[in-house]
Amino acid sequence: RWMFKVPLLAATWKRIHYDHHQDPNRLEILFGALHTTLPTIALATAPVGYAIGGTGGALAGFAAGLLTTCFYEFCHCIQHLAYKPKNRTLAEMKARHMAHHFHDERGNFGITNYFWDRLFGTYYERIDKDKKSETVFNLGYTPEVAERYPHVARLSGGVATGHPSQRIKH
Repeated sequence: RWMFKVPLLAATWKRIHYDHHQDPNRLEILFGALHTTLPTIALATAPVGYAIGGTGGALAGFAAGLLTTCFYEFCHCIQHLAYKPKNRTLAEMKARHMAHHFHDERGNFGITNYFWDRLFGTYYERIDKDKKSETVFNLGYTPEVAERYPHVARLSGGVATGHPSQRIKH
């Protein structure tokens, strides 16, 4: 919720989070591009691997990061496809993630597990909460917020409001 306030990061936030919440069922924006994902994995893993085991460690670190990212994206893809997982854990993760997208974006952030949600108190078990978040599709980036931080609105051609099915034609 802070990246859209920084001009240099607004485009990244728009691409990786805002666009995804604008229409969670658009699979073409679900995955990161290889030209941004691979360097990010390398920067996050290779230096640690190198510090531990030199060049071989850097390569092993990158490989581990790549496999972890593939698992993460596999789980995320299952959660957004019209597919009911047979595995109980994956089915529960999908239900929680769909609640994050269509009911309350302020919790159930986890894609592969809910450790961090439980740790930080953002996990909610009951999906049928009384009130649906008004900002579930715009992440709080409202027309009022866009007046102060216009970067994402400029990149998006404005600020969308309402349910994606009512404003986006597929």
